[in-house]
Amino acid sequence: MDESRKKFEDFIYSISNSDICRDFILSKDESDNYTLPRTRDRWLFWQASRQSQQVVAYLAHSGVSVSPDDFEGGEAEMHETAKREEWVALVKKEE
Repeated sequence: MDESRKKFEDFIYSISNSDICRDFILSKDESDNYTLPRTRDRWLFWQASRQSQQVVAYLAHSGVSVSPDDFEGGEAEMHETAKREEWVALVKKEE
């Protein structure tokens, strides 16, 4: 089992309240695919959310893009402010 799937299943275990429920939610077919559609969807969303993407700037509500150069604290301050202000991330996908 790859590390990402292990973390996904650990997460499911952490939010489930019984072994029977966990086993049902994480049941797999002979091809090692989750049998429940909802679990398959969650697995796909889990994978997509962890794809390597680098946030290079944000789009503020005013329509202006901001980058780390716009902050004294650099990238860390940019990310903190963006989270607090709920700005839209502008990403650069890995090639």
